[in-house]
Amino acid sequence: MLQNKHYAQLLLQQGFFDEAFLLYKKLLAKYPNDIEIKESLRKLKKIRLSFKGVNQEKKQFFIEMKSDEEFKEFEEWLIG
Repeated sequence: MLQNKHYAQLLLQQGFFDEAFLLYKKLLAKYPNDIEIKESLRKLKKIRLSFKGVNQEKKQFFIEMKSDEEFKEFEEWLIG
């Protein structure tokens, strides 16, 4: 179980929210009294509700950047 908890934490840290959520749900089904799993799942639910997704237009712009001016434009957008 410890290995699966660590893997779920790693998924979460790397932004794989859906995968981490599913793994925590499976762990909770096996270990329904595990407070750490319950707390992690509660936190993850909040994160998933607040995550708005990736701005696909800016993602493509980032991928295709070729000049310093484009980089500066992207940087300014990030800083916002």
